[in-house]
Amino acid sequence: MPQNKLTRITLIAIFLFLTGYLFLSTAKADESGLKAEKYNSKTDKIITPTKQDISQSLTLVGFIDADQIANLRFQTSGRLAWVGIKVGDRVKKGQAIASLDKIELSKKFQKEANNYLTDRWNFEDTQDDYQTTRDSHLITDEIQRILDRQQFTLNNAVLDYELADLAVKYATLTTPIEGIVTQIDTPNAGINITPSTADFVIINPNSIFFNSEIDEEDVGKLFIGQKSQISIDSAPDQIFESEIYYISFAPISGKSSTVYQLKFKLDLDNQGLKYRLGMNGDVNIVLDQSSHTLTIPIEALIENASKKYVLVKDGNSTKLVEIETGIESESDIQVVKGLSGNEQIIIKD
Repeated sequence: MPQNKLTRITLIAIFLFLTGYLFLSTAKADESGLKAEKYNSKTDKIITPTKQDISQSLTLVGFIDADQIANLRFQTSGRLAWVGIKVGDRVKKGQAIASLDKIELSKKFQKEANNYLTDRWNFEDTQDDYQTTRDSHLITDEIQRILDRQQFTLNNAVLDYELADLAVKYATLTTPIEGIVTQIDTPNAGINITPSTADFVIINPNSIFFNSEIDEEDVGKLFIGQKSQISIDSAPDQIFESEIYYISFAPISGKSSTVYQLKFKLDLDNQGLKYRLGMNGDVNIVLDQSSHTLTIPIEALIENASKKYVLVKDGNSTKLVEIETGIESESDIQVVKGLSGNEQIIIKD
């Protein structure tokens, strides 16, 4: 083969090799969009991965609320004859707290009892009058209507009697829970009231819980029984261990965005009323955690094109090492793949 032809083939082969090398190098650079920077001993900081416990948490704001709140009203109108409590009093379950005037109600009850007896006797007289006709099977449609009307009248008399009896019983208002009286709309006796104008509110201070809200983007991360820690603004030096015991299925109405209610246990001795409704605070929820795992500072992480890297010192130069991460705390992030733990990782100033 002529020498000049061999030289041309060699040059073409070298050209193709260099072109392919440059193409692959460019493709590799384009994939990450990054390049390893030079190490500067004066400004760069070198760290090594460390093994430690790490946890990822979510902090929410909230306030103290109560599960047992009783808003009590009389079922009927009348004159308020007696109020046996005042705001701030402690009451026991089943305790009488107020009463309507029973004189008028008792007279109405007696009147209904007389009406019942009258209708009962009229019913029996009618039955006796048509006993022979009934025995002879001669009941016509007209007679049957008479008998039915007497039965309906008696039934209504029974109902009126029972309602009058209930009115007397319901004239005394009792509390279904123990707790503290927090509101009395009509504290003075002698005033005519309706059910809507005389509210008595009682709250059990031992049923308090921590109430919070969470956005729809994060609600799927939570579950019943998830551990948490609560701090109350009025007691900043205390941390209360807690857990979630309620996550609402429907969003809270009246909000500008979709948020859900959370309830956290608050097992505290509140007999001294140190913790009161409406007190604000924070709750820290542990989403994930790992023990003795490899971590690096978040500031050492380099992210590009949905991938994550660290800059590692390699002799007198540097190289980018792709890693996979896991749990992220406020300052550190877990490394699950890509590092052995002996690397010298560079953090650029």
